[in-house]
Amino acid sequence: MIKVLWLLRRKPGITPEEFRERYERHARLGQKLAGHLLASYKRNYKLEAWGGGTPTTHDGSTQFRPIEWDYDCVAEVSFATQEAYEANKKIFADPKIGRQFYEDEEDFLDRKSVVMLKCAEVDTGPSPRNNT
Repeated sequence: MIKVLWLLRRKPGITPEEFRERYERHARLGQKLAGHLLASYKRNYKLEAWGGGTPTTHDGSTQFRPIEWDYDCVAEVSFATQEAYEANKKIFADPKIGRQFYEDEEDFLDRKSVVMLKCAEVDTGPSPRNNT
């Protein structure tokens, strides 16, 4: 499984609600163009951001607290195979399709701030149940 995480930030002057509405329309365009290659496509919109340690530290050695975090969404796109990932890249590299897709982002996405992380996903599955 190949997973790509996109860190996305809205353009100045766009509210979080406007960003979400506009990005959901954009996501439908992406699914129309390449959805057949995706194992999954999820958008995770920021509600809160916390940092400064781990919330499980109870000895007072951490300052886990609300923080400013500039990103509005973490998008997760999963591909079952490397071949599907490469085919997806090829679609969006096409001049006509790419232009249509990237022009659609112009009014809501701060593209200069976009971060893409290609990841190898490891899933440990559900926690084992205690049957005693």
